[in-house]
Amino acid sequence: MNPRYPRRGVYVLPNLFTTASLFAGFYSIIASINGHYRVAAIVIFIAMILDGLDGRVARMTHTESAFGAEYDSLADVIAFGMAPAILVFLWGLQDFGNFGWLGAFVYTACGALRLARFNTQVHSASKRYFQGLPIPTAAAVLASLVWVAVGEGYPWLTQMSEYLALGLVYALGLLMVSNVRFRSFKDFDLHGRVPFALAIFVVLVVALVAVHPPLVLFIAVISYVVMGLLLTLWQIRSRRIQRRRGGLGH
Repeated sequence: MNPRYPRRGVYVLPNLFTTASLFAGFYSIIASINGHYRVAAIVIFIAMILDGLDGRVARMTHTESAFGAEYDSLADVIAFGMAPAILVFLWGLQDFGNFGWLGAFVYTACGALRLARFNTQVHSASKRYFQGLPIPTAAAVLASLVWVAVGEGYPWLTQMSEYLALGLVYALGLLMVSNVRFRSFKDFDLHGRVPFALAIFVVLVVALVAVHPPLVLFIAVISYVVMGLLLTLWQIRSRRIQRRRGGLGH
């Protein structure tokens, strides 16, 4: 083969996981259209698992590529942008008229902008923190909320959840394009030893998820969002204190 004209192609294994994530997002949309909201919500979480695997498989097999990164972002727009937006709109935002469909669009558009910004900053961004809420986390908030409301079967809970969802689509959209920092946990070493207490904590979390998956997942992702907000506020406060001390020093 002529080295001046390298063979063109794509890596199959990691892109299979990306395609599976894309399929899960597409299937979630179909399930939402058919009124199967619980199934649509669960499939979004399956898409999250597959989305997490494609990058890890690529790194383990040394098959990372620019094509794979772009394909992954396009799949994420469908699986974590369009799918949860259509799910939450058909489930509970239709009654809010223009505010309902506009909120679903704002969420989707901000998710696409978040992914575009991430791709342009991937080589310069911090490994410990995400700038803006990751779109899979935003999708998990909406999917788990719908899953809780549909699974319990209480009309009052569904009505309350619909109002909560209306506020969340706007709030999550703005958080995705904000400068709020969220821990990425990419610096967490899975190959090294961990404290015994941490291992017990992981077991307890798994047990809690098994007791009531949608509620525990909703609490977990909301807690992650709140922790990011508190972390950013604490960092802003710390910088202001340092500036004041610096001013007093002069």
